Amino acid sequence: MIRLLFALAVAAALAAAGAWVMDHPGRVVIDFENHRLDTSVAMLAIATAVLMVLSALLMLLWRWITTGLWERQKLARHRRGYNELAWGLSSLMEGDGKRAARHARKFEDLVGQTALSDVLAGQAALAEGDMATARKRFRALEGDRRTKALALHGLFAVDAAQGDQPAMLATARRAIEQLPRADWAQTGLFENAVALADWAAADKALLAAYRSSRVTEQEFRHRRATIRLAEARKAETEGRGDDVLKLAREAIKLEPALVPARLMAAAQYRKKGAVRRARAMVREGWRHMPHPDLTAAWLDLADDTSPTRRYQQLEALIGDRTSIDGHLALGRHATAADLPGPARSHLNAALELGPQRRVYLALEALEQKLGNDTAARFAAGKAASAPRGPAWQCSNCGYRQSAWSELCGSCGSFATLEWTAVRKEDVSSAG
Repeated sequence: MIRLLFALAVAAALAAAGAWVMDHPGRVVIDFENHRLDTSVAMLAIATAVLMVLSALLMLLWRWITTGLWERQKLARHRRGYNELAWGLSSLMEGDGKRAARHARKFEDLVGQTALSDVLAGQAALAEGDMATARKRFRALEGDRRTKALALHGLFAVDAAQGDQPAMLATARRAIEQLPRADWAQTGLFENAVALADWAAADKALLAAYRSSRVTEQEFRHRRATIRLAEARKAETEGRGDDVLKLAREAIKLEPALVPARLMAAAQYRKKGAVRRARAMVREGWRHMPHPDLTAAWLDLADDTSPTRRYQQLEALIGDRTSIDGHLALGRHATAADLPGPARSHLNAALELGPQRRVYLALEALEQKLGNDTAARFAAGKAASAPRGPAWQCSNCGYRQSAWSELCGSCGSFATLEWTAVRKEDVSSAG
């Protein structure tokens, strides 16, 4: 609206000026060497206006021609530059860092230093092993919000290529604060935090993965329970008893069947003199998953250590919970208490649930104590070919170990140990 009013005002002013000139005719005489121009003021004004319009048109035409040429040249340079970019990316895919770096320099010469040139040059330097250049290029991208993810991912790759786990952990921590849904940041933070036993950082990465639905609730609870138990073990070595109990209880809340957490909590209750709470902790653990370490912890909490009384204590723990470990423990302690009938009954029941080597060995001990040499030799022969009992087995590599740990003793995987019965190959070889 303002522009329209201004145009109308200019038109009115020009019309008024033209009318004034027409109302006041005059003569203009121009002498130049042997030439004489004699005309009216109105004609001179019209001629001047025409010359001005023509000059403006010529200037516009010149600008259009020169700008078009420059734009075409610029477009041609950009096309050549992006061809270099394509060649550079292809070289990276081929693993030829030197050729990729050459294409990156040509791309930058043609197009100028841009985010794409920094990415290509950084990746090429990384492929060549020039970590200083790669780090410099990726850091140049970090200040721009649009390229921050590229920068952090590149810096993490540089740290990984140098094998610097503390630096990888620090970069991944920065990344997950700014890019909480980035899969590589979650994985990088978690793996390096576990390797460095930084359980707070590992928990942060696990929580980010769960919130972005990259792990199921069951996986989340199991891994977090393992983290809490690892923190409790660390607190125990540092003599922080209250923290040990708190962390162990958190692990149990997340995964009630986690036997090592039950044992740790029961031990802390016992140190505090809360024997009844320790016994309740063991009893509840047995209900979730029978385990020989739980029977040992239960008997350690007993006041009366006589064989008969220990057998009765085990009966109170095991109750109607049918399991090989329960029958085996009762059979062994019935043997120690000179109760051959219940001992044989429990051991036979254990064999029906699973013919394991440890059960045959317990049966051999019973027969030897009763003086049945033939039956003892038979049990010993069966034990030699029977499959082994359960152990903590890694679900990742299959390695079996007797003691629980947050990491596999063979492949180092985190939270992959499960208390499992005999291997399939053991069962088939026994048959």
